[in-house]
Amino acid sequence: MCPMPSRASTTPASRVYRDKLGFSLRRHYVDQFHYQQIPTIPPGSRVVDLGGHKSTKRGDFDIRQFDLDVVCVNRSAEKGADVIADAADLPFAANTFDAALCSELLEHVPDPRRVIAEAHRVLKPGGVLLVCTPFLYHLHADPYDFGRYTDYFWQQTLAEAGFQQVDIKPQGRFWSVVVDMFREAAYQLDQQRQPRFKPIRLLIKQGMGIAKRCAVAWDQRPSHPVFHRFTTGFGIRAHKAA
Repeated sequence: MCPMPSRASTTPASRVYRDKLGFSLRRHYVDQFHYQQIPTIPPGSRVVDLGGHKSTKRGDFDIRQFDLDVVCVNRSAEKGADVIADAADLPFAANTFDAALCSELLEHVPDPRRVIAEAHRVLKPGGVLLVCTPFLYHLHADPYDFGRYTDYFWQQTLAEAGFQQVDIKPQGRFWSVVVDMFREAAYQLDQQRQPRFKPIRLLIKQGMGIAKRCAVAWDQRPSHPVFHRFTTGFGIRAHKAA
């Protein structure tokens, strides 16, 4: 059996335990990271949300729920951004923001080092950078999907950019990766509505809520080191020197 986790271990509005195929475990972990980290930013702080969406949001988390002065930056006007710009070339002066949010963006840019360097430039001394980035997750062009990077890459890249106190945590392990692979395959088949795939779609759809709950629970238990070689991605917190 897979027990329901305590409320403290899930996001306040997480849909992870519903059967809905379109909501991934990856998105659950991203939402969870934000709900844990954003409250640590002092009220009234100025925050730049790189690649953020003010419309067509994909998860439950909404930074506008918090008492923060948020500037949403995106290359696409369709996402409702406050500023239309490339995250690798921001139109802001140095030392402008108290915090920078970079959520599920860096896999979509050809050179993530440039984005990290720009985030460091626009942050005030002592400012915090919050990053979520996938690792073992399906390809998803938005409009392109360039890469997946290990925690070693992020550690080195952030250090080279001048960040300190870098904390990188995996988000989900082996079981979350496996369940998300089956979920995404079933979701794509469900979208196509091909009759020959209907039995497979229904089977996975009916058990998806249980599978997600089990994956999260099993990944939290002590396990063989081989299972720790897998993760859906990383949640990262880093600071600019004061």
